[in-house]
Amino acid sequence: MKTITLDDIRLSELTLESLPNIAKLRTAQINLKPQVCIERAHYVTRYLRDLADKTEPMEIRYAQAVNFFLSNKKPQFFDDNLLAGTTTSKPFGAPVYPELTGTHIWPELDTISTREKNPLLLSAEEAKELNFDIFPYWMDKNILEYTRNKFPNLQGLGLLEKLVFFFATKMGTISHTIPDYRVALEKGLTSMIADAASRETGLLQSGVSSPENAQKLAFYRAVQIALQGIIAYAANLSSKAKELADQTSDPEQKKNFLAMAAICKKVPAKPAETFREAVNALWIVQVAIHAENINMAMSPGRLDQVLYPYYRKDKDKGILTDKEAVEILSSLWFKLNDNTNLVPETAEELFGGAGTVPAVTVGGINEDGEDAVNELTYIMLKVTELLRLRDPSMNARYHYEKNSSEYLERVAEVVVNTKSVPAFHNDVADIKTLENQGIQTAHARDFGVIGCVEMGVPGKTYDASSAIMFNLVSSLELTLYNGKRPITGNDVMSIETGDPATFKTFNEFWEAFKEQVRWMLDKAIELNEAFGLVHQEILPTPLLSAFFDGPMEKGKDLIFGGARYNASGTTHIGFADTVDSLNAIEKAVFVDKQCTFAELLKALQADFAGFEKLHAYLVNKTPKFGTDDPIAVKNSQNLIRFLYEFYQSHTNYRGGKYKPAYWTMTNHAGQGKLSGALPNGRKANKVFASGIT
Repeated sequence: MKTITLDDIRLSELTLESLPNIAKLRTAQINLKPQVCIERAHYVTRYLRDLADKTEPMEIRYAQAVNFFLSNKKPQFFDDNLLAGTTTSKPFGAPVYPELTGTHIWPELDTISTREKNPLLLSAEEAKELNFDIFPYWMDKNILEYTRNKFPNLQGLGLLEKLVFFFATKMGTISHTIPDYRVALEKGLTSMIADAASRETGLLQSGVSSPENAQKLAFYRAVQIALQGIIAYAANLSSKAKELADQTSDPEQKKNFLAMAAICKKVPAKPAETFREAVNALWIVQVAIHAENINMAMSPGRLDQVLYPYYRKDKDKGILTDKEAVEILSSLWFKLNDNTNLVPETAEELFGGAGTVPAVTVGGINEDGEDAVNELTYIMLKVTELLRLRDPSMNARYHYEKNSSEYLERVAEVVVNTKSVPAFHNDVADIKTLENQGIQTAHARDFGVIGCVEMGVPGKTYDASSAIMFNLVSSLELTLYNGKRPITGNDVMSIETGDPATFKTFNEFWEAFKEQVRWMLDKAIELNEAFGLVHQEILPTPLLSAFFDGPMEKGKDLIFGGARYNASGTTHIGFADTVDSLNAIEKAVFVDKQCTFAELLKALQADFAGFEKLHAYLVNKTPKFGTDDPIAVKNSQNLIRFLYEFYQSHTNYRGGKYKPAYWTMTNHAGQGKLSGALPNGRKANKVFASGIT
């Protein structure tokens, strides 16, 4: 086990009472009201519509738009946070990404400030700009409408818009991933720009003219342009901090502003040397990535590993106390909470909106397989325990052979004290899972959590881990009703696999169910591929690509397959309810013969009214997922095996495999509200069990 130099791993002497500035920032944070921010939409729209050279490759045009925004982004300092940089122009802002799903709030510009669920304040002036200037430009240029026009016969698009079969999330986000922030901290952006310029020069001097080289040249040029935008933003932050330092008479504020002015003058352009420089550089890069990519699950990753060299160096030099480290990391936690998603009212009503869920991961083992828990691990646990904020989504890895019992106990304490976090991850099982998916052992050991509970390797796996969110119950109902669902009426929505009342064996139903799943997943994957191709055409990501292993070496953007690993993820809604329903059908109809399939269907259609005895049997006497009942074990394993084999037979537009997952965010609630009664006894319009529980 690694030696920890902290006198007290709980840092018990540090409380909100002993950290008055942090306590003040926390009170202000939890009282903030979210506001719509149109700053990014304004500058990106203006550049692409009015200033861009339409003959340039889109890779370069989009990088120039990102640079234009970052160079003009107003440097804001709303409070006494120790870090410079803000995601939006508001203290707590919801940025508009009109090229993705931003236009979905167009019909509610007059009501979004006063809607009942999660209102977002929007000024009349900004609503007017969205209505008459920004949104009209993007009417046919956003991902959804561009895809509709490019692929007019795409059946999956109609199914997507029914909202009850699957979501193909590339219409709204492609950002579920973990960049490798170490490259920015260790090399600095100036060095990264020089690297891209050198590669561009080398290609030009080779004299080889080909479409592939032309694409590489555009990529290297785009990377330089985008990174220069980050440096410009940091310089503006530095100038503004110096200006505010000159204006204030408060000695503590002056000291803080001068420190931020010096830090932003140096990083992220140059390598970070101190702990505070490293944290602020990382935050500025995170802000900049959101200038290009939507603020959805862009996760900082293993921060106790990324930031530890700077912490250790400062501690050894005697220029950093653990109290100061807590204050700096608390400032980062507040910053990670400075933005929220722009969600239309329908999504709020059905699904409780969506979180930005930037995930931080601590603990576990390192690439060499040794204990990775360090002092920052405990400091980050302390910050999480103290602040109890919505974000970051905190995750603790645990390896039972390498991590100490003290660490395990401390994580458990924080879970109890926060009543929610960190989420707990089994290193042994998770690393093995990643290895089984073709990821090298050393890379698998370095995994971090993305968003809710997805796994990725920082800067190496570009997984698009929530590319598809698939409702398994929808396929179950399509099987029960021969291609129809109660929520969609009498229209046949998929293939007809037969009336279950005529099935003689459970296996007939199982085979029909698999056919329905295959058919619907084929449509979902076809749509995901179409969205991916459209992203390649109109929304490249050169800035994000700069923080991954592979794109610079290949001269290829992430969305063209530049990353080391290029999987696509599908997560499944209603897994437990689906398995329990399969169990109930097998047990009630074919084993115990408590009812015929025809009688079961009548009970479902009546929502069990008049079938109370059968309902009680289904709820209390049929096998349940998670138990060791042979039927439950068989059906759950068969479903997982079937899904895994199905996805492994599909290759995505970036050359990687599809892979299944089973997290649901809040979609199990919304999809449950739109589903009929199920054979496991769940009544109509009730929420599903979450995740794989």
